[in-house]
Amino acid sequence: MPLPYALDRKYPNANRDWVWQFVFPSSQIAKEPHGDLMCRHNLHESGVRKAVKQAVRSAEVPKRVGCHTFCHSFATHLL
Repeated sequence: MPLPYALDRKYPNANRDWVWQFVFPSSQIAKEPHGDLMCRHNLHESGVRKAVKQAVRSAEVPKRVGCHTFCHSFATHLL
């Protein structure tokens, strides 16, 4: 994955670091907007939303659950 701006010159091995890796990579390869490099980007948010909806339906959770619910549960966990 290409790093933004001049970070690839400043930190030559940074692209192998966990921070710069995609947790939910896209299944498609696209052209980099600032060059001719073909690479994989993040999964679109609608794909994550659909996966959560399907998982909630499969688990037969009786309440309304969405991606935002996880934000609240994580924030509550930090309190």
